[in-house]
Amino acid sequence: MASRDVILTTLHGVRFEYAENFLLSLRRTGYQGEIVVFASRMKGEDIASLRRSGVTIVPFRFRRILVRRRLSRLWIIWRWFFRSGASPAAKETLAHAVFHLYYRRHLLYLQFLRKHRQDFDRVFLTDCRDVYFQADPFSWNLPRGLHVFLEEGFNKIGREIYHIRWIKSQFGQAVLDEIGGGTVSCAGTVMGDISSIMEYLSEMVSLTMQARSLHETDGDQGIHNYLIYKNRLSNVTVHDNRQGPVMTCGMTRPEDIRLNAQGFVINDAGKLMPVLHQYDRLPDLSKCLLDHLRQDVHSLSQ
Repeated sequence: MASRDVILTTLHGVRFEYAENFLLSLRRTGYQGEIVVFASRMKGEDIASLRRSGVTIVPFRFRRILVRRRLSRLWIIWRWFFRSGASPAAKETLAHAVFHLYYRRHLLYLQFLRKHRQDFDRVFLTDCRDVYFQADPFSWNLPRGLHVFLEEGFNKIGREIYHIRWIKSQFGQAVLDEIGGGTVSCAGTVMGDISSIMEYLSEMVSLTMQARSLHETDGDQGIHNYLIYKNRLSNVTVHDNRQGPVMTCGMTRPEDIRLNAQGFVINDAGKLMPVLHQYDRLPDLSKCLLDHLRQDVHSLSQ
């Protein structure tokens, strides 16, 4: 039976090399599902390299400078329209014009999945450059629902400078005070069945339209954590770091990284971690993983 899994990611203004380790490590796992890349401002040769790697391309256009200017100066106008009685289609059309890419990617994914809902059962939304696959991301066979992944337990929303800025801007100080004790969940890796992912994306888009401000152009993670800690979703499993299929390495101490005899990252129970996010923030780990990848690719080419 053909796989009905899909991985969605976004690339803007980068070369193929930006995604190469992501794709090589994923294919090495034996993953049989679809990989869909939403691509903006990429050269034809890089798009061709992606296609040769088995990727489905969904092109879109994004103008970074214009969008930032619109968000910072005219958000009060856009927010009024989003809160009006205009049709959902009209609101989404405006969102494509005024959302920064960090927010807009959720709308791109949502509209794609509306068209292809019957094609997929499970979805993984992920960043690209700093993601490395050690196994098929769906190999843990998680139960239905949405699955989100925490960073290290000491990294609290109310103590982290970026989240403080994002959430205060988007929702105000009272909301920051309410959810500030929660551990940061990373918006760069989200997994679930098709219905749960679409609910999540719909809520992300809706909340973005309702935000007090989108002056913080990179703040989709503030909205993501609001959704989780304000219980806006119907069926969510929140995984502690190293306790689910995704490990977020950015705040992990090097001495807390455990490797098996083959040099791959495992959790405290000795189980292989399928997805490593932000692995490149740990130079020794990054070198080890990329050495593995080069060796495997070299062996396959012989």
